[in-house]
Amino acid sequence: MNTPNSLTEPQGKLKKQNGTVALPPRMKAALEQYQKRVWTIKLAEGALAALFGLLVSYTVVFCLDRMWDTPALLRALILGVGMVGMIFFLPMKYYNWVWKHRQLDGVARLLQYKFPRFGDHVLGIVELARNRADQLSSPTLVEAAMRQVDAEVARHNLADAVPNPRHRRWAFAAALPLMLVVIGAVVIPATSWNTFARWLTPWRAVERYTFAQLEGESGLRVVPYAEPFDVEARLKDDSPWKPASGEARYADQVPVVATRDESTYRFQLPPQTRDGRLTLRIGDARRSIPIQPKLRPALTKLIAVVELPAYLQRNEPLVEDVRGGTLSLLEGSTAVLEATATRELAEATLNNRPQRVDGARVTTETISVVEAISNPDTLLQLAWRDRFGLVAREPQVIRLEVQEDDSPTVSFSKLKNNRVVLSSEVLTFEIQAADDFGVKRVGLEWEGIRSPIHNPEPTSGEKTVSSGTPTAELMTVAATFSAVRENVRPQSLRLRAFAEDYLPGRERVRSPDLVIHVLTPAEHFKWLVGQMELWMGAAQEVHDKELQLHETNLELRDLPPEALDDPAQRRKLQNQAAAERANAARLESLIELGTELVQEATKNEEFDPNQLEAWAEILQKLEEIAGQRMPSVADLLARAAEAPGLSSSQKSVGMEEGQDGKASHSSAVSPFDPKVEPRRSDMSVEEKYGPESRTPPEGLDEIPEDPNTPGASVIVNRSEQPEGKPAYAPANPTPTVIDVESGFNEEEEAGQAPQVVGGLGIPTTTLRGSGRKSDEAEEPPAPQTAELVLEAVTEQQELLDAFAKLAEEMNKLLTGFENSTFVKRLKAASRRQIDIAADLNNLDGFGQDVSDAVEDASDRERLAAKEITEAKVASTLLQDMVAYADRRPSAGFSRVLSEMQDAIVSDQMQNIAEAIIKDNFIGESTIEAEFWADTLDRWAEQLVDPLPEGEPPAEMGLVELPNLPPEIVVEVMRIINREIQLREETRELEQAKAAISPNEYSERSIALYDTQITLTEDTREVEAQISLLPNAQEGRIQGQLAKVGRAAAVMEEVEDIFAEPDTGPKAIAAITEVIEILLETGRIPNAPIITTAPPATASALSLLGIGDDSGKASIENRSPRQATGKTGRVLPEEFRQGLDAYFDALEGRTQ
Repeated sequence: MNTPNSLTEPQGKLKKQNGTVALPPRMKAALEQYQKRVWTIKLAEGALAALFGLLVSYTVVFCLDRMWDTPALLRALILGVGMVGMIFFLPMKYYNWVWKHRQLDGVARLLQYKFPRFGDHVLGIVELARNRADQLSSPTLVEAAMRQVDAEVARHNLADAVPNPRHRRWAFAAALPLMLVVIGAVVIPATSWNTFARWLTPWRAVERYTFAQLEGESGLRVVPYAEPFDVEARLKDDSPWKPASGEARYADQVPVVATRDESTYRFQLPPQTRDGRLTLRIGDARRSIPIQPKLRPALTKLIAVVELPAYLQRNEPLVEDVRGGTLSLLEGSTAVLEATATRELAEATLNNRPQRVDGARVTTETISVVEAISNPDTLLQLAWRDRFGLVAREPQVIRLEVQEDDSPTVSFSKLKNNRVVLSSEVLTFEIQAADDFGVKRVGLEWEGIRSPIHNPEPTSGEKTVSSGTPTAELMTVAATFSAVRENVRPQSLRLRAFAEDYLPGRERVRSPDLVIHVLTPAEHFKWLVGQMELWMGAAQEVHDKELQLHETNLELRDLPPEALDDPAQRRKLQNQAAAERANAARLESLIELGTELVQEATKNEEFDPNQLEAWAEILQKLEEIAGQRMPSVADLLARAAEAPGLSSSQKSVGMEEGQDGKASHSSAVSPFDPKVEPRRSDMSVEEKYGPESRTPPEGLDEIPEDPNTPGASVIVNRSEQPEGKPAYAPANPTPTVIDVESGFNEEEEAGQAPQVVGGLGIPTTTLRGSGRKSDEAEEPPAPQTAELVLEAVTEQQELLDAFAKLAEEMNKLLTGFENSTFVKRLKAASRRQIDIAADLNNLDGFGQDVSDAVEDASDRERLAAKEITEAKVASTLLQDMVAYADRRPSAGFSRVLSEMQDAIVSDQMQNIAEAIIKDNFIGESTIEAEFWADTLDRWAEQLVDPLPEGEPPAEMGLVELPNLPPEIVVEVMRIINREIQLREETRELEQAKAAISPNEYSERSIALYDTQITLTEDTREVEAQISLLPNAQEGRIQGQLAKVGRAAAVMEEVEDIFAEPDTGPKAIAAITEVIEILLETGRIPNAPIITTAPPATASALSLLGIGDDSGKASIENRSPRQATGKTGRVLPEEFRQGLDAYFDALEGRTQ
């Protein structure tokens, strides 16, 4: 214990010069030591608390990682909670216990928690010492107080005065998790360090350590869409734990269990269509794999870019689609495969060799074919893998076939064998050539048939018809042959076409020979006479057969009424009707043959017109029989076979009629013998033509009087105008050279026809229909009876007698002008499309696949070839119209031409052909053919201006028109025909221009030039003859004269074009203009033509050969011939197979 003396000694030393008093050193040291102890304990509490939090958070993460893969967010949250002590608690301890108690007065206040009174003394002394200068108290007293408090400080143990010390508690709390952490670090260091890394850096993708350790990663995996797929999980070789099985669960589906196979677990999962996650559980290992189903990569395009050998002269490579699995390469070719996939690819291989990949495109290495490969089964396998790792379901297998350059094929078209021609005639036909790699040249060869007597030195020769191109795989070229042009004397010739391709050293390929017989006019006359004799024999047989049928019919009429009810007799009636129709069909075929003979005869000037007149009379009688009697008899017999039997009251009448029939039959005379004058039958109209003959024709109120029936009295006023209202055709027309074209125009109203006398002029083509829009507001006139008997004037009778002998020749020549004007060419093309549509309509392969429709494959090939030919014709027609438009532009013509160019007619017809042969689209092709028939016909109609508006002639008025002499008309027609042939020869020479030498081209051009000069001179001669006519000053004759003059002027331009020489579109257009001028196209009203009866003095030729095609254009509404059922819609039987196949396909798709 300190003595008072000892306390007072240092007191004097504490005095300062400025009068302040310092704390006793012992007291100050004790307080400072106490301050440090408080700081240490409180900071220790904060540090231990922070450590406790960190260790606990680590331990939590460690435990969670043992059960599952703790998410990074949860690990970050746990770490944040664990660091609360270090971030918040420790700084608060420092602030509360260190920062706030850095002065001794603060330390003195801490003593108040343990020693309140003592603490107050210490605090007072500290404050007194710090603020002594401001006080007035005695220093001696202050020092005495300090010594007293200092003595109290010495008596107290300040170490126990720390407020609420908890450092030991925190130390114990932190020691437990620390011990666990240390033990874990020692026992399972890898696990501890893995947990430490995942705990301390939750933002890093540190894979959780498991005892069952899996290889690989858990990144996105793309699997095939809607297909089962496998997922393999493999344990590492050093995995501490290898469970016997594992589990995989896709989304919320049923888990799939797999057993361990060595170190691998293979999970077979069902097909998936939606994105999801696959969770694997193998022991303590957990893995979540995102799954994305995608369609396998497929090829959208696979082509082969083929470089053909150099001798084929093709600058552009050949591109072939090889998705079918076959690649045919010509020897010496090279090819590169180019494929495009549905998505970006990672790699591609061809026969396991890597190929170049650029995004979704694959380009293979060059495939070379130098010589024929001995192994014909060479296979190429193209495989690919996309950027997601998906591969094709199976590689694309391509069979490589090596082909040789085949020989071309060539054949004739539109040329019959054993054709008989005049030496001056120009044959026009087509040559079809095809080659797999281009036709180089097409030509024509001829060789006389050797005969020791008739032709000891036969003529031979050849000419080039057309040049080809390396890409002309199929050619249909127009060709001509003229014996006079080729300097071939009359003889029998073998014609053959030839074709050459580009293979070096290959000989030309020739078609089978066709024989033509070139005759002189005298030989041609003799041959035609022989053919007419054969025809007469066949006609006699048809007539004899008709007499036999008539005899049987009379026997049936003599039967009693009850006998006709016998089924045997009814069958006999049916057989008679069928035989009657068959004989009528034979007769119609015979008429066609006879007409062809007459046409052939008109070409020969040695034929006597009287002989042609007699021949025409025979054809007229045959046409009357086939067109009126036979169909009427057949219809009567067919109705009789189904009608009820006659009553007893009718029997006597029938017997009388039968007797009359026998009398008539006994007096029958064959109409085929021109030497025998046929007798006029005494039978009534009903007996001759059947009961229908008493029914007035359509548009008549009563039956017109037959002018050939003798009257009851000879006192008849022949000059009186008969009653009736005919249409536009008078009863006794002057033979005119008018060709009526077919069309789809609706029939117009019939009016009162004027009596036209005369009007023979240069040939014209007419279209039925005015071309004007009908006035729907007008009421159509009621049909009236047409019975008009005209008295022929002397001039008209003379014209009838003179023109009748030439009418057949003129009109038949005109009908043959199918390839003349644009109107006629379009109309002819329209009719051919109708024919194709009709043939397609008769096929039975509707709805079937191409492989199944084998029965009509040959018919489809034929129709497809026909349509391809029509496409070529349309292309040629378009080229001619383009050239003509450049020469003679007009608004209407340009409008039609623009429509044709926009429609791409040729390509559309080619598509029809492909649809027929490749796809068997019969119905669609029929509709397309009918559409183009209607379109071509419409274009032809648009080329002709409508009838001008004006007042019609007065009813029953007399219109007298001047006539041209028949010789002039025939000459103009022959000029037109020769111009048409010249145009085809010009086109042929232009086709061959590239394949012949310049000298040969010049020689053949000069020959065409000479022909045109001759035609121009003939036309000028016709012009001079017309100008010298007595009626040359009349308006109609002046119009004819101007027309011929314009044609001659254009002919002279053609001469200049040929002289250049030029046989291209310019020459074609000029010749076409000549034809268009001479064969002008106009319109006539499309009203019903009602005539009474032919005049007795009318020539048979005038009635036989009217060039009327108006009935050839029709689109038939097809009605079903058989029914597929008894109820519902009536469907064609031939549709059943296609419909069955269609419904079977639907049922197979739904199952």
